[in-house]
Amino acid sequence: MKKRIRVTVGIALIAPLFLVLSLFVMILGHLLLLFRLERASEKVVHFFLDILIVWIFVCLGIKLHVEGKENIPEWGTKVCYIANHQSMIDIPVLYGAGMWCGLVAKKELFRIPVLHGLLSILKCVAIDRSSLRASLKSIMTGIERIESGYPMGIFPEGTRSKTGEIAEMKAGAFKMATRPKALVVPVALKNTRNSFEAVDSFKRVNVYVKIMKPIDTASLSEEELKNLHSDVEQRIREAYDSLPGPYVKR
Repeated sequence: MKKRIRVTVGIALIAPLFLVLSLFVMILGHLLLLFRLERASEKVVHFFLDILIVWIFVCLGIKLHVEGKENIPEWGTKVCYIANHQSMIDIPVLYGAGMWCGLVAKKELFRIPVLHGLLSILKCVAIDRSSLRASLKSIMTGIERIESGYPMGIFPEGTRSKTGEIAEMKAGAFKMATRPKALVVPVALKNTRNSFEAVDSFKRVNVYVKIMKPIDTASLSEEELKNLHSDVEQRIREAYDSLPGPYVKR
């Protein structure tokens, strides 16, 4: 009952500002793009979405704790963020922690009208995991964006964890980083599911993010590239275990 009330009230408070700001951001962002002011468009989009994200955290009772912000590469660097996945809140948490990027997200999210436009202006890529061919096409789109200097991010587990256990990270997802010889930034997210899907009280929820030092894939040997997914998975597991907070509630 507490979960239902908290989530319902949270969504009711978030929805109006989400609709207004999303539409404003899309119109203004695309208008600036028409005049080829790409960087200005990105800054405006990020500025107003920062406001929306703060409001989401307030409405859901989230307090964000971020460690390692100094490890976020400069804008325009070829970079791919790799994170574990627990919740629908993971996307605003990544952005709230300062990691603005295009994310590889499940195709179902792109079927929601306003959200579709918002994900598109953030250069997110839809992926159909039921089709290998479609998945490879999505990864290729991500590669092209990284090569152009736009950061991308992906959740290589392929689905959200409902238990807090980090699943095996798919090696194929890492091609998005290794093909363009990008920096890989491992990111550990903890307690995000307890702030939404598994929330069970009206108390504030502490969400933890640990951003680790980038791995320069351009300097890795063939053997290191082959084992990159295992290396990053291990780093994220260790960072996750070092963060405070409980494991996911069922």
